[in-house]
Amino acid sequence: MKSNGAKQAIDYCMECGSCATDCSFLRESGESPAAMAKRGITASEAYSCSLCGLCAAVCQQGVNPMEMFAERRREAVSNNEIEIDEYRYMFPDRKNNVMSVYRQESGIDYSESDSFRSADTCFFPGCTLMTYSPALTRETFKRLKSSGECQEMWTECCGKPLNQLGLQQRRENMQNDLKQFTKDRNIKRLITACPGCYYELREIFNADELTIQTVYEVLTVDNQDHSGDGRYTIHDSCPDRSEGVFARQVRHALEQQNCALSEMEHNRENTICCGSGGQQSHFRPDLADEVIKTRRNEVQQTGAETLVGCCMSCVLKYDGKMPGVSVVHALSLLLDVEVDYKGAKERAGKMLSGDRGEQLWEKIMAE
Repeated sequence: MKSNGAKQAIDYCMECGSCATDCSFLRESGESPAAMAKRGITASEAYSCSLCGLCAAVCQQGVNPMEMFAERRREAVSNNEIEIDEYRYMFPDRKNNVMSVYRQESGIDYSESDSFRSADTCFFPGCTLMTYSPALTRETFKRLKSSGECQEMWTECCGKPLNQLGLQQRRENMQNDLKQFTKDRNIKRLITACPGCYYELREIFNADELTIQTVYEVLTVDNQDHSGDGRYTIHDSCPDRSEGVFARQVRHALEQQNCALSEMEHNRENTICCGSGGQQSHFRPDLADEVIKTRRNEVQQTGAETLVGCCMSCVLKYDGKMPGVSVVHALSLLLDVEVDYKGAKERAGKMLSGDRGEQLWEKIMAE
């Protein structure tokens, strides 16, 4: 039986090729979403898609090919077509995943923030930001707390990686845990720094249960003048493409700081994935590298000296891969915080090298 996403593609896809224009995966397939849906999508194809949603954004028929690939991932896991446990180092609901072990090894400790009993409002930084940029995480929380916007910081993952991997039951279990946590501690509002977390949490919590805001809505920023710093360009986050909440707020914040902005060819609703979406870099690193090359060319065409991202995963994906261009998180720029995330991915890789690395890998994969 065809999934809802596949059925939609079969019924409405006009096979015009628009979705393949900017998608290296669909170009590689040489087939339209309709043709792929009719013959049946393989598990390998499902995990090659970045789940970024650009295909849906450009489709004039309103077809969302991304959904049929996401559905196929869930089916592949359910039918044991993929050894998903080989990727358990990414499961955020496991005690010893690669991020938690990185924090342990790097001495990054938020234990003082995990023991609160009650709070009306919490800062929810997201696992990538709090893992690879503790200085920025702590400074953001400090500003929010001193202004009276929030009382505590909640250092949990939103569970989105489980959704991307096709682990539906684990995702639902984690969502229930998140709901119980907020109920037990009387949390009524979450302030998020990550676009992925923002939209994932909005899906988990109904508007009448919990208010979800971005940090850019409430953060007090000192006046700075960046008019003499050359040009800036913004990499928009894929989860934000439909509503553009972060896109609008970050641009407004940078304009208030007199940053001269130049837009890349793919921006806002037509942004392209950095290569992290859908965990593509773990399943198809070749396609992820191709996307980075495309983005690098677009940055060069703008003449910008600085590439700004509001998702730490995107920032880290581009870090060190944009010759002559500084890659910076929007919060680091706005708060004038010295960057501490340069080379973070390389440090994580080195952590798993040598004899010590083998021991850590065994620890990560032990459960």
